Amino acid sequence: MRKQILALSLILVMLMGIAAQAIGPMQAPAAAPKLSFSGTTATCSVIIRSGASSTDKISVTAKLWNGRTCLKTWTASGTGRVSLSKTATVSKGKTYKLTVDYTVNGVKQPQKSVTRTCH
Repeated sequence: MRKQILALSLILVMLMGIAAQAIGPMQAPAAAPKLSFSGTTATCSVIIRSGASSTDKISVTAKLWNGRTCLKTWTASGTGRVSLSKTATVSKGKTYKLTVDYTVNGVKQPQKSVTRTCH
């Protein structure tokens, strides 16, 4: 009897593992901000993907900072995947930070940022 229970338990564990693989791993939401310069023009871009479903609602706010001063704010929203690309006038020799705050289905995600100096 113990051998049968052990064998049945092993079969159940294997089946659960196969079922989990069939579903696939859930991907976490992700944001990929980029900040680049061409002369005195900064290009601020970000791509947000929900990770779980193409119907997930995404809202994003991107801000360009020079120290503690917010120079520009942009917002976008959509489902599944949202991209935003905007420009701003900057000064050479200064350091800028692009921050990205976003939610997926109303749930706030960790802020992402990138910092670069305009040369």
